[in-house]
Amino acid sequence: MFDERMILHRYKATSHAAVAGSLAAAFIILRAQFRGEGLRKDLFAVLCVMAVTKVAALAYYRLRD
Repeated sequence: MFDERMILHRYKATSHAAVAGSLAAAFIILRAQFRGEGLRKDLFAVLCVMAVTKVAALAYYRLRD
């Protein structure tokens, strides 16, 4: 049976997974920079998309609430 708590837990879990994914991508980007491999543009693009989406969602919910 679905209720509000299940939906909220799913949203929180998705948010935590996105934060963990962005931290992992940032770690890989920084590791490549420190090793002198250059900027990983593919991971940097994913990281930027995640950051923009998170900020846009926060702004939307802040204005709507």
